[in-house]
Amino acid sequence: MRLKEIQRTAHQAWSPAGHHPIYLALGTSAQQLDASFNTSAAIEIFEVDFSDPSLDMQLKGSLPTTNR
Repeated sequence: MRLKEIQRTAHQAWSPAGHHPIYLALGTSAQQLDASFNTSAAIEIFEVDFSDPSLDMQLKGSLPTTNR
């Protein structure tokens, strides 16, 4: 059963359990293709809202980086 999903290849970190709203941080790596054939690196923050029935998460911020 899927609750939420993001179509990315990335390292992830969750916000602390007692923190609300819940956030998920993703760090993508340069030189790795994702579903859109993007090869840039970025740190992205998503809000995880389990009351929303869709599989999508809202992107709250993104920071592109030149480092891997």
